[in-house]
Amino acid sequence: MPMQDNWGTISFLIFYLAFIWILLILAIIKNLKNPRLKQQSGVWKWTFLAYFFLGFGDIFHLGFRIYLFLANIPLDSALTRNLLGIGYTITSITMTYFYVAFLHAWSKQYGKKYSTPSKIKFYISIVYIAFIIRIFLIFLPYNHWFDFEPPLDFGFDFRIITSLPLYVIGFIAVGLIYMDSNAERKEFTGINVNVNKANYLASLWFMVSFICYSVTLFAVVYIPLTGLFMIPKTIAYLVALYYHYKYLFSK
Repeated sequence: MPMQDNWGTISFLIFYLAFIWILLILAIIKNLKNPRLKQQSGVWKWTFLAYFFLGFGDIFHLGFRIYLFLANIPLDSALTRNLLGIGYTITSITMTYFYVAFLHAWSKQYGKKYSTPSKIKFYISIVYIAFIIRIFLIFLPYNHWFDFEPPLDFGFDFRIITSLPLYVIGFIAVGLIYMDSNAERKEFTGINVNVNKANYLASLWFMVSFICYSVTLFAVVYIPLTGLFMIPKTIAYLVALYYHYKYLFSK
């Protein structure tokens, strides 16, 4: 059974959602003056889309948790099971495309100077194949999204298998952003310094989020307290968004 939420966790979830959407809305407002929003680069638009998908998916996953707590609905009720199951499913999809969008942002920012058209097509093809496989795995019944205590059908949590395509996508997208932004830091080739700084710092925090996610994924069934690692994972996303807002969205 999932851990019981309290005012502390719910306050954190509200802060998290508010932080994401306030910064995204501010980014749009700041760029509505003159036709700047339409004229923004592909890097700006794909990066914005990535965080939009992150926030959109969490409206369901975390939003349902907030609603269930505030409405004082029992943790073991059918409504709780259904809402949390729907939330897990939706956020699993949107979190995956979060990294897919960042791969597109990488190709727009670094592709011409640090890669080739054939390599870019290869990376994008691999990522979309992994994305399709990930979607297929998400909808398999072995994930038991709607169960409080998912049985280990194969002797282990099947959601580990479901997450493997996410690792492929994340390692490619985050790895490329980190390597190329770091190379640009060491030898300037003309890429916007502020945008490169945002990408470099954000990629570091994406790595932190993956580490925390991995601890929870592989251990939470056996050690429920490892679910607390999702808190620093969530904070890592907020820090990454802050850097992109500061150096990219608000410019």
